[in-house]
Amino acid sequence: MQKLATSLIAIFLFSLQSSAQTTPVKATQLLNAPITGVPGHDLLMTRVEIAENTVLPMHYHPNEEYLYILEGQAYLRIEGLEDQLLSTGEVAVIPAGVLHTAVTTDTRATALTTRVHPRGQPVRLMPKDKKD
Repeated sequence: MQKLATSLIAIFLFSLQSSAQTTPVKATQLLNAPITGVPGHDLLMTRVEIAENTVLPMHYHPNEEYLYILEGQAYLRIEGLEDQLLSTGEVAVIPAGVLHTAVTTDTRATALTTRVHPRGQPVRLMPKDKKD
């Protein structure tokens, strides 16, 4: 019985270690280019791949974020609004300075995000950084 318990504990610890090594989000920067018509700002485009059953941390950006779902589906959770299920081919605008996140269920999602970003500011800000 003790060998069985030890084996089960070992399997459990191994599965925790294996799942900890899996990255639930992969963000690939596709473009970071100055916008000549908007001094001090860059255009940022990022491909974001989110594994199934993932909840990203709540965060916000200094300017609007434009989201296009390339494949799969995810819930867009914006503070103060109802969750919105977005699927392949759908788009959303996330207001500037508003906390938001993405949540996947049993389906993974790949999205393209685009932002006009003030140069020199952090790309992503966390709730602790928010000034009301």
